[in-house]
Amino acid sequence: MKALRMVLIAVALLWSVPQGFAKGPVAVTDLDKALEQAKTEKKLLFIQYGREACGNCQALRGYVAKGEVKLSKDKFVYADLNCDDKTTAAAFRKMFKVEGSTLPFVVVADSEGKQLAGRTGFGSPAEYKKFLTSAQTKKPADATKAAAK
Repeated sequence: MKALRMVLIAVALLWSVPQGFAKGPVAVTDLDKALEQAKTEKKLLFIQYGREACGNCQALRGYVAKGEVKLSKDKFVYADLNCDDKTTAAAFRKMFKVEGSTLPFVVVADSEGKQLAGRTGFGSPAEYKKFLTSAQTKKPADATKAAAK
């Protein structure tokens, strides 16, 4: 009887774990694939550019996974890119400009890959909400002018 109870508890725990992570979108880890998906699906692109060993990067991943930073599957493609991969780093730096030096670098781009907004470093879920709201109101030309200042 005790063994059966333990098995039932284990099954209940295993069943509940995936449910806790179902809130956030699945990250695309290849920039070209993320760009293609955004273009095909006519969605915005939310790019997190960082590394596995970065606490700020892990915090953002947690916010997205828990749904604290809401990236609607109807509006966004979520890309989580590794800045330690040389090919990824070169492609990211060629396409996007983010002022600052603290990871993660975060970019919101339109479905054509044009940068709408960028930020760097740690942020709270509330700060990311403001960032996303602001990015969604911009056109690519607005972001280019802001980056040039």
